[in-house]
Amino acid sequence: MRGPCIPWRRSVLSSVLAVLSGVLLVASLAGSAHAASTIPNELISSNPQPNSTLTVVPTQLQLIFRNKLDADDAAALGVLLRCDGVTVSLGAPVIAVDMQTVSTPLASLPPAGQCTVTWVINRNIGSLGTFNFTLLVTPQTIATGTGTDGITPTTIIGEVVPTTALPEPRFGLLLGLLRIFEYLFVICVFGGLLYIVLGWPEGFEYDTTQRFLRTSWIGAVISLYLVVVLHAARASGDSFVASLNPFAWFGSLNSAFGLILALRFVLVVAALWLVFNPRRVLAAETQVPAIIFLLAMMATYGLTRVGQNLSFLTFLFGIFHAWSIGLWLGGLALLASAALAGPGERDLVDAVRYFAKISGLLIVLTTFTGLVLVYLMDRAAIFTSGHGRLNVLQLIVVALMIWIMLQLRNFATGRLRKEKRLTAQMAWRLRRAITAEIVVGIMILAVTSWAVSMRPPQAVAQRAAPIANYLYREELKNDRFHVVLSMTPLTTGANALRVELLQPKRINNFEVRLVPQAEGYAGIALIVPIKHRGAAVASVDGGLIFPVAGIWNVEIVGTTTTGDLTSLGTTITITESLINTQPTTAGG
Repeated sequence: MRGPCIPWRRSVLSSVLAVLSGVLLVASLAGSAHAASTIPNELISSNPQPNSTLTVVPTQLQLIFRNKLDADDAAALGVLLRCDGVTVSLGAPVIAVDMQTVSTPLASLPPAGQCTVTWVINRNIGSLGTFNFTLLVTPQTIATGTGTDGITPTTIIGEVVPTTALPEPRFGLLLGLLRIFEYLFVICVFGGLLYIVLGWPEGFEYDTTQRFLRTSWIGAVISLYLVVVLHAARASGDSFVASLNPFAWFGSLNSAFGLILALRFVLVVAALWLVFNPRRVLAAETQVPAIIFLLAMMATYGLTRVGQNLSFLTFLFGIFHAWSIGLWLGGLALLASAALAGPGERDLVDAVRYFAKISGLLIVLTTFTGLVLVYLMDRAAIFTSGHGRLNVLQLIVVALMIWIMLQLRNFATGRLRKEKRLTAQMAWRLRRAITAEIVVGIMILAVTSWAVSMRPPQAVAQRAAPIANYLYREELKNDRFHVVLSMTPLTTGANALRVELLQPKRINNFEVRLVPQAEGYAGIALIVPIKHRGAAVASVDGGLIFPVAGIWNVEIVGTTTTGDLTSLGTTITITESLINTQPTTAGG
């Protein structure tokens, strides 16, 4: 009876073992699946990068995982951004076609400080990850209107790095005072020597004349040298002491104005051959070269504004104006310092008489050329610009000088007509009148020194040459607004931008707004941090990132103290970047 029972028990035992093995296999597979599901998907790259420091607010967060994400992961993907303890609003995460890259746009602007990015996949606590970065810049937000989908796009203002087209103004007051001395001493050399040729040929023999010319020349060289040093220091950014070395001027005086200034200094120094031997202005073999040399030296003052794109007539009339005012004021200084230093013979009377005779021509020539220069440089802005108002003041002072000159002329022609010798009392009275006129002339030089530091309204602003080559460049202008806009490379992703302001000379709330014609994308507004004529750039990493290809509308706006400027507008075409691997996402 025992034999038949054994096969039955073995079959039951085999069945039980088979069932247990199946259960264990299922449990093992389930446990493996569960274990696999708890393995986190590793983050291999991100933008911003972990532990990085940003000076530009990112437009989106980008996470790149090692393993591909499935549809369930995408449906329950969560990304959180907190900066300086404040939660930043984010748009819905979007998974790229590679199923590994997740992008989410910033719907609000984060504050500066420590930022933490946290993400979770499919609500699995095991997939929770985090990293930190530091944000140093806090831009502003400007609404660009409501999009067609009812969502208000966010305008990101990128960081704009300013560039200085011209050096910072330095030594302004000292430079202005030195210019006055420079003008006066050079005029004394020019007018004194030229008047010896024209009206007082005996004058070079007087010790007072020689002392006057030598003192004026020394003062001209010293004052002009200091003026050149200060201009070189301003142009190069070096210190005053470093610019005392003439060999340091070559790199800083390479502009048109700098070259004219250097030429003037060389000519004034070279005037030594006439100042210490004034007989050469009368000698037959040297008179013509001497006169040409003096005229060339004084003509440099008519070329002071070379490089400001003024009319050619400005420089032509400027040269004649410099000659006439130089002879007028320089001749007066020679008479007061040398001819009228004391009583003398008939040649002193003739010197004063001849100057009174030619004073009418000098008055007409100086006044006419001055009025023409005011018209050429200021025109309708004579009362609305600082340079124009200074010219009005200068004309008033010139009128006072003309009045004194007419009184002196009447006195000289009336009282000296029959005089054969200059008495001490007559010399004193004439010297007092001429000194008063010279004081008024110094006031004119002071106004001129002030006006030289200002740009005339009719002068076209010099354009600062861009350091980089820009693929796109367009000049936009209207009656009051003139801007040159340059960009590169005009593809999606990061771009460089350069904005150059040519008009007006002062501006507030200067912005460049770029809005895509594609629906659902945010516009970009760049605040240009310049208040005066000049250029500013946004470098490739300066915040100008085009998220979508296509046509973009460009609007440039600004305000002045008199109100808003009429905005400038154009369009640009952005193409898809061949090296941009970041997905383009719509702003939310």
